[in-house]
Amino acid sequence: MKARVEQGFWIFRAPIGYKYINSKRGGKELIIDEPVATTVKQALEGFASGRLNSQYAVRKFLEECPHFPKDLPNGELRRQTIVRLLRKVVYAGFVEAPNWDVKPRLGNHEPLVSYETHLKIQEILDAGVYAPKRKIYIATSH
Repeated sequence: MKARVEQGFWIFRAPIGYKYINSKRGGKELIIDEPVATTVKQALEGFASGRLNSQYAVRKFLEECPHFPKDLPNGELRRQTIVRLLRKVVYAGFVEAPNWDVKPRLGNHEPLVSYETHLKIQEILDAGVYAPKRKIYIATSH
């Protein structure tokens, strides 16, 4: 399995927006799974550009898409689902397996976003994105 990752194949569960097909090179390979892939791309690019200015905004965007798979019975997404989606290098066309000391390398699948977009997302996440502070109005007597 490690050798397969080193050859540029994603061997883990297919990320949301991708599915597996049998490869002409043997084994299975990832291909884009529409319409979910377009939704994932919009979410990733929206977060990188600031249009979706928080992980919460990404979550709400994805929850409103009827074809995006929800992971809670009430039709919502777990917070961790959003973190994983934003952190996965596979969406930029790369593969990695840190537990096996396989550093990110170019994969054999089509990316949904550019590597630059992926790096921008990581930069935002590492800096910490917080919602603007809410103004609290206190009634005072005059």
